[in-house]
Amino acid sequence: MFRVSSNMMGDNLINITNRNSSRMIELQSKISSGKKNRLPRDNPVEVSHTIMYKRALFEIGQYEKNVDDGISRLKVADSALGEATNILQRIRELGVQGANGIYTKEDRKKIADEINELFEELVNIANSKYKGKAIFAGNDTLEDPFKVHKTYNKYAGKEIIERVDYYGDIGNQNREIGQGDIVSINAPGNEVFWAENSILFSSVDASNYIVAKDSKIRINGVEIQLKAGDNIETIVTRINNAPVPVRASVNRMNGGIVLETSSARDIWVEDIGGSTVMQDLGVISGKLPPKNLSPTARYFGGTVFDMVKQLRDSLYRNDVEDIGTRALGGIDLALDNILKYRAKLGARENRLEMVKKTLIQEKTDFEEILSKSEDVDIAESITKLKMLELAHQAALGVSARIIQPTLLDFLR
Repeated sequence: MFRVSSNMMGDNLINITNRNSSRMIELQSKISSGKKNRLPRDNPVEVSHTIMYKRALFEIGQYEKNVDDGISRLKVADSALGEATNILQRIRELGVQGANGIYTKEDRKKIADEINELFEELVNIANSKYKGKAIFAGNDTLEDPFKVHKTYNKYAGKEIIERVDYYGDIGNQNREIGQGDIVSINAPGNEVFWAENSILFSSVDASNYIVAKDSKIRINGVEIQLKAGDNIETIVTRINNAPVPVRASVNRMNGGIVLETSSARDIWVEDIGGSTVMQDLGVISGKLPPKNLSPTARYFGGTVFDMVKQLRDSLYRNDVEDIGTRALGGIDLALDNILKYRAKLGARENRLEMVKKTLIQEKTDFEEILSKSEDVDIAESITKLKMLELAHQAALGVSARIIQPTLLDFLR
């Protein structure tokens, strides 16, 4: 027979009261913190999901920063190229004007003086910066990519720009805008500010040349593996099979290698990993680019600045025939190339704008999911707390009625 004593009833009431108190404390803690789970042990599965959602939100936030940075850089680049386009169009107008036979030598000198001023501004645009870093320098952004060399010109009667050299590199500034999704947010100056396809003729007869050991070369940023025993024909084939904007051939006149770009850009060649193949073939001098092409090689291919210089100098010399043919043709090539890169950078900017909209939506969705997983329902929790308080008060009232007075109560 089971015997129920007054002590058991008292203990049971104390347990119930303590349990209600613990639940109230727990609910008060959740309401004050606003979180469902204070510790991972409260709900391991839900907490692990919360951590996963927070990590996703952090990644989305970083992608959003990358996209914003990319859009800003592309806007600056587009603005700079827009100014360059306007300058080149003005230079072309002046060139057409100077090609007109009604103008005198003095008139053309005045036109050339204006072009020379525009030339100076064009170089400044090519050296444009964003947050203190050159935007057309590839990855070598701490210095101006284009260096000006001036000399005295007898036709101009003053010191003017004689040459503009590129000292940046061919690297791309990349940003990750999604998991494994990399986008370039720049264009190197030795592509944007080029006007003609470049071509190099080596003067070294390579008819009997054999690669002595396995070697690597790099052409315009693409590594090409050469094998011991490769001859000049095999080297040419390996270059042409590589994803590089340069095509190789053999000069049948002297047996030397010929390199030609498939679009307006500079040729960038390196021997890497101890290789000397390009030096042996008379392509480079052994230095690192830029300005490492062999002095014995013949190199053709003009920059935007070369085209402007040619038109300006033709005007200074009063060479009407050259102004109206070759010089203006060079300006047209320069304009075409800059407009091509404006379109390319503009397309990337549009893509990043679309990606940003997607990221904002994803961020909103994940924040909503995280809130449902992590945040406490205040209204529901307060209702539960009120119910527990009522139950607690009821338990205390019942305790006062059930626990009978003892002998000690009568002795007081």
